[in-house]
Amino acid sequence: MTAPKICSKLSPMHSLRAASVALAFLLAVSSLDGCGVAVPPEAPASGPADYLVRTDLSGTPGGNLIIPLASDPRTFNRLISFDYAGRVISELLSSDLVRVNRVSFDLEPSLASRWELDNDGRTYTIHLRRGLRFSDGVPLTAEDVVFTFQVLQDPKINSSSADLLKVDGVFPAVIQVDSHTIRLTFPRPVGTGLRTLDSLIILPRHRLLKAFQEGKLSSMWGPTASPEDIAGTGPFRLKEYQPGVKVVLERNPHYWKKDKTGQTLPYLDTLTFLIVSDRNAQALRFLSGELDLVEPLEPENFSVMRRASAQGQFIFKDLGPGLALDFLWFNLNPGRTGSGKPYVDPEKRAVFEKAQFRRAVALALDRPGMTRAIFLGLGTPQSGPVSAGNKTWHNDGLPPVEFRPSTAKELLAQLGLRDTDGDGILEFGPGRPFEFTLLTARGNARREKMVQVARENLARIGIRVETQLVETRELIHKIADSFEYESMLFGFTPTDVAPENLADLWLSSGSNHFWFPNQAHPQSAWETEIDQLTGRLMRSLDPAARKKAFFEIQEIWARELPAIPTIAPNVLVAWKTKLGNVRPAILAPHLYWNAEELTVRGR
Repeated sequence: MTAPKICSKLSPMHSLRAASVALAFLLAVSSLDGCGVAVPPEAPASGPADYLVRTDLSGTPGGNLIIPLASDPRTFNRLISFDYAGRVISELLSSDLVRVNRVSFDLEPSLASRWELDNDGRTYTIHLRRGLRFSDGVPLTAEDVVFTFQVLQDPKINSSSADLLKVDGVFPAVIQVDSHTIRLTFPRPVGTGLRTLDSLIILPRHRLLKAFQEGKLSSMWGPTASPEDIAGTGPFRLKEYQPGVKVVLERNPHYWKKDKTGQTLPYLDTLTFLIVSDRNAQALRFLSGELDLVEPLEPENFSVMRRASAQGQFIFKDLGPGLALDFLWFNLNPGRTGSGKPYVDPEKRAVFEKAQFRRAVALALDRPGMTRAIFLGLGTPQSGPVSAGNKTWHNDGLPPVEFRPSTAKELLAQLGLRDTDGDGILEFGPGRPFEFTLLTARGNARREKMVQVARENLARIGIRVETQLVETRELIHKIADSFEYESMLFGFTPTDVAPENLADLWLSSGSNHFWFPNQAHPQSAWETEIDQLTGRLMRSLDPAARKKAFFEIQEIWARELPAIPTIAPNVLVAWKTKLGNVRPAILAPHLYWNAEELTVRGR
């Protein structure tokens, strides 16, 4: 693998072989930035601040917003946060170079005011806003951007953002052109462009360089960190953290956005996150007036609360299907354990591998019934690998997967699965009832109910299913490491609408290609075709060509059903009417992704 090339001043780039990555990396760090350039913390900001001005925005300064959070943050450092609480808090403390608008899904300027793409289709020149400061008052420069990329490429950091930046396993090359300009070069043209930089927060070099050099950066800004030690360019800064109780943020006086009147954002003085792990408790505390918003709501709570609240104090919104989607799939991995035992019984796997069998299972699942009984009608049955909530990339031309158990029985009979002894269970060999075990996550009430309905549905067409509830961590271990299971009902929530973010799912070589991950060569002709289309999707800079490629991927998926789509839950949210500038989004966080714009009316 070619090592990433980083330098903090304009100079010739040197190619490094993989064997020399560690040495080159240490040399770069020991010279502060790889080329001996440093900006002292006390350096003045260069000229007046280049604010981002929102000419369509107005609000009233002041006030506090109280928001529930299901768990404590494990860290305040976004680059090493794997938990949801840590991610949402740290993104309010820091900013990225560019940002995907959570409502329009457009790529917008953030710390970068503009950028240009070179004729090679892979090199971006990115211009930082001048005069910006971290929350501790120290100027932001290109040195901080270069330092952030140095941190990302260190395998000891194990950043959750690192893999998103790699192209064909290689980091982009980063060169500092001047104090406020960098040049970013990918190994090849990338269809998503700079979208991969969304949520890639810029670290303060002056705060973290020493810890990085000493190999201690991963322990910095943990839950015991002092608020004074944390600096960022986000709308807020940390004021107080009481584990198990609350996280309090206060406005960053050096924030770099203004509204149409010239008022510096954020409007709010403080944001208070109360740690409330139970969603029912969150709903009750919202109705009592203790919380200002709640997201996402369970269908049961949403329906009851909407009927109970008629005084006009609250706004309830059903945003339609979100991006989250659960699948039912079969393990098609032909491998064996270390002791030589097949992951799946070969005769049973031979049935699983037939698209006709998977189609029969899909037709036997009563999605409309699940939607009514489990989601109270607040969910949307799906036909392909992308939720209909992704209006930009969803292929609306896919045929619906209907509930037709009689057709399912016919397909199974054509495969030779018949009930020869009259016990209601199909056999696939003399005296061998066709049965399998279906796993899902323990503690997830929705999934627990779905596997029970699936078991009942499949029993009606002669398939015996044993359901097992497993801890989420163990499920992930089975998907990614041990591969010892027969079938599973599980899912994921994409962090962006762009399909390249799920390339690890589409590609047969991907670690998230869950029915048979990490294939050395595509196991089937249709997977070869999807691999080729995914390559076209990822490399093309033509929006029409990219959409055509991904629509074809969805059509193949709908035909082969490697993982059977079930139901996309609707995104259900609520907030107090006193809140202004709320712009609900199907991406989480749904109601405060634009926290700097939120305002309290009637103050």
